[in-house]
Amino acid sequence: MTEKIDYVQLYSDDLKRCAVFESLMTDYVKELDEHGHEPMPEGFLKKWVGSIISMQGPKDRHLELCYLGGEPIGFLYGKVDRDGHNGYIRPGWGYIMEFYVIPSRRRKGCGREMYKRLEKLFKDDGADKMYLTADPVTGKPFWEAMGFSATGERSPENKMEIYEKTSSLDWGKIKLMPLTEKTTEEIGGWKYESPYDVYSFRGEADGWLMDRSTWGKEQFCLACGGRVIGQVACQKDGEDLWVGWAMAPELCGKGHGAEFVKRCVSELRRVTGHDGRIMLRVSAQNQRAVRAYQKAGFKYAETIRDEIAYSGRIEDFWVMELKDGAEK
Repeated sequence: MTEKIDYVQLYSDDLKRCAVFESLMTDYVKELDEHGHEPMPEGFLKKWVGSIISMQGPKDRHLELCYLGGEPIGFLYGKVDRDGHNGYIRPGWGYIMEFYVIPSRRRKGCGREMYKRLEKLFKDDGADKMYLTADPVTGKPFWEAMGFSATGERSPENKMEIYEKTSSLDWGKIKLMPLTEKTTEEIGGWKYESPYDVYSFRGEADGWLMDRSTWGKEQFCLACGGRVIGQVACQKDGEDLWVGWAMAPELCGKGHGAEFVKRCVSELRRVTGHDGRIMLRVSAQNQRAVRAYQKAGFKYAETIRDEIAYSGRIEDFWVMELKDGAEK
């Protein structure tokens, strides 16, 4: 999205904006009820809204209305749990209590920007871990895309499943490292969910991955400390560098794709010294990967038909290229 969202902290003496918040909360609660949430007792909404507004004031409690072009598009509400708080708490964690985007502004990047805003507020307050309970219809897919994972635990207060997320990946600290026996064993055990399970090693690393002569020359892992983020391979062909990589399964489908590709490219340039064109091929059916490559600056070069070595299937592949400096 190109428009800038304006955020306004809500206080009880701002009666006009309090009325806007109550109106948005009415729509929000109605949607939850439609999705099977336990209905709110009649007449309780106004009291609930009033209690939320009255609790504003502490530095690490945030209730902000979100505006786009002067029009309200939703709200975010979160606090950092502290010892002594009532109810279910995780001291030191940021708790996303309520979060709402009006339907006409969904799937346009607004929710993602609002989440980033709340994440930054939590970080400024010293909380790098967050949790929430998610509406199973619209909330679950959104929060999973933001990198939250289900814990299997349910809140004793609203009976909804708890999702959590630790600090975001700091891509600037993620480095390309030579493969080792330990990292190849981990990568060999990666399993992806359908329909991407065809890319799984199924518990066994292939012969090329285990070729020690390529470790640190053509084969690497992308890692942060002891955590393996991805597998990265490259081969020089004339003036071009052909590449291939795989991101750790637990990070897939959570909005990391483009940043992962950019980091692979920058680290390969650093390690190999290659400053020319970078080439790759990707199955035309793998639209998730294609979108990540496009966001990272790759362009279509040609289409070929080829056999997938590990399955024997014939598929269309797109050859994509990244020209000098395109990722910068």
